[in-house]
Amino acid sequence: MRIFDEKELGYVREVLRSGSLGWNRDGMTGRFEKAFAEFVGSKHAITRNSAMTALAQAVSCSPAGWDTEVICDPVVHFAGVAALCENATPVFADIESDTLLMDPESVKQKITEKTKALIVTNMWGLCAKLDEIRKICDEHNIFMIEDCAHNMCSYWKGKHAGTWGHIGVFSFQQSKHLPTGDGGMMVTDDDDLDYKLYNEWAFGGESPAFFTMNFRMNEVTAAIGLAQLERVKGYIETYNACLRHLNSAIEGCKWLKPRRVDKDAVQSGYIWCCFWQGDKYGMSHDRFKEVAREVGAPLGFGFVQKPAYNYPVFMSAVDHSSPDRKQYKRHAPYPGKIYTKDDCPIAEDTIWRIVNSGAMLSNEDDGKRSAEKIRKAIDLMEKG
Repeated sequence: MRIFDEKELGYVREVLRSGSLGWNRDGMTGRFEKAFAEFVGSKHAITRNSAMTALAQAVSCSPAGWDTEVICDPVVHFAGVAALCENATPVFADIESDTLLMDPESVKQKITEKTKALIVTNMWGLCAKLDEIRKICDEHNIFMIEDCAHNMCSYWKGKHAGTWGHIGVFSFQQSKHLPTGDGGMMVTDDDDLDYKLYNEWAFGGESPAFFTMNFRMNEVTAAIGLAQLERVKGYIETYNACLRHLNSAIEGCKWLKPRRVDKDAVQSGYIWCCFWQGDKYGMSHDRFKEVAREVGAPLGFGFVQKPAYNYPVFMSAVDHSSPDRKQYKRHAPYPGKIYTKDDCPIAEDTIWRIVNSGAMLSNEDDGKRSAEKIRKAIDLMEKG
């Protein structure tokens, strides 16, 4: 359960007594930024009004833009949307079938002379192979952005999520690990990037440091964020306990494949998942959905059902004949190929197989109850 009590109210009172509610690096936003940077181990942190605007702004800080390409992963849509917001074209790299994370080998195959940036999603509390992806980016002069919306207390090879790329982006939307209602944070070790982001609109009449929109966080939201940052490790201890119970529910089930967690990764509980393999054993996917509903197992099936590039918002960006093309008022006519199922064959065969359940539960007992219902559904399926 998220806690909002006197700690949050105390910080909010400080803001109200100060008489200054706007973004202020000498105020509450500055305190939150400093504390967050220390928490994840970055040199700088910059508060934003949402993670989505922060992702788009991260692309604006990169060389990507009109008539360029940004490599994205296909399971979630946000990286591709960020690329489109800056008039770049998303190019989708495939995933690993047992992690849902960007496959470095596929990244290599997607690089062209137009590739200027890459956005890697650290999906559902688990980091991609960030050292390998950074190495590829450095070799090809590609600006690397990490989407860490699900990743407080997630690590890869001892480094916190968000600290491998040129910029890392975190979300504080209400359903995330650290909730402020809405909000986000960008982190970087690059002094020049921090200067640009701070000076986007922190000026007194002269022009801003670089061309972008105003995505600042206010002092009241930062007050909530600072208090929640002090609580987040406790939240994640509970979520991780729930994650362990959910993993135990499918132990010994040959037709539900667990998500692989690499030895170099530290996962943080967010959404738990496994992968349907029942079709390989003559079992009915629809019947499993029915059984799960009958016993009240809190399961989702197939997530977004298909890779992001299959949706009209992306197809119309590359298909000039699409009736939806008119929404792209500034987007360059794309000379590349139209997206097809051959772009990401692993994602095509994996996304529909996802079986998921929330791990961000109020307490460990809720995790146990969820696991028991999932196990009951499995047992009923195996009885035929």
